[in-house]
Amino acid sequence: MSRTRYLQSDEPHIEIIPMIDIMMFLLIFFMVTMLKMIDVSGLKINVPQAASAATLPSKSLTIVVDKTGAMFFEGKPLEHDALVAQLKERAQTAKLEVLVAGDKEVSLENLLHVMDVARAAGIEDIGIAAKH
Repeated sequence: MSRTRYLQSDEPHIEIIPMIDIMMFLLIFFMVTMLKMIDVSGLKINVPQAASAATLPSKSLTIVVDKTGAMFFEGKPLEHDALVAQLKERAQTAKLEVLVAGDKEVSLENLLHVMDVARAAGIEDIGIAAKH
């Protein structure tokens, strides 16, 4: 009896390991692609750079200020009084940290106005967003 005849088989078989490798590669590819496409606030702003920027706190609320000085909270434009009411309502349940994300071209006066809005709502932990 020959050994080569024993090792050869005429039945076709499917290699599952390469299929798993390809599926994992596709999964990772699509996950990375989708993470790059998702914009948290839905607004396009150009955040300034800073050498000493720190990481974001996980529980912070973000107020976005665009080039015109308009304030956006959770993707919706809000005026001064409406934003104060929203922040006061949220501050009742937990201690809040507010992050002001302003465009490079936003004036300092507009950023300070947003910080005043947060302070009017009773929030003391306020930061300004920057790229590192």
